[in-house]
Amino acid sequence: MTILNALKADHDEFKGMLKAILGTKDGKKRGDLFAEFKTELTAHSRAEEKIFYRPIEKTHEGKTEVLEGTIEHDIVDRLLAELASAQRPEAEKWTARCTVLQELLEHHIEEEEDDFFKTARKLFDRAALEQMGTDFAAEKSKAGASTHSAAAAE
Repeated sequence: MTILNALKADHDEFKGMLKAILGTKDGKKRGDLFAEFKTELTAHSRAEEKIFYRPIEKTHEGKTEVLEGTIEHDIVDRLLAELASAQRPEAEKWTARCTVLQELLEHHIEEEEDDFFKTARKLFDRAALEQMGTDFAAEKSKAGASTHSAAAAE
């Protein structure tokens, strides 16, 4: 599996997880779903930065994309921390914060899948993208992602 396919699979999984989180009003269930989401997303982001962003950052055409993507990851990390420390996941403020997270992630994913993927296809051949996919799955696993994650399944 190429890194692009692995990232896309994770992105789709994250969208579904957020939909499930925001789709329940049960505080315990919401908290449990969010804890899993946070672990998976954090592992994904760290692996993505190391395996995908770094090689692109070394090129002229990818440097700006990587800077913006990394800043978006930082903002997501802050929102994740705020949501994780909240006492009541069923509260309106928690829901509003999680909705903002969902919107930010959707924007981030769209830019990655459009701009980053296009740049990666120009810079790397299929063999390199496949090796990055293998390295990404291994790095995610080291970072704490579960084995049921879509990208790790390949």
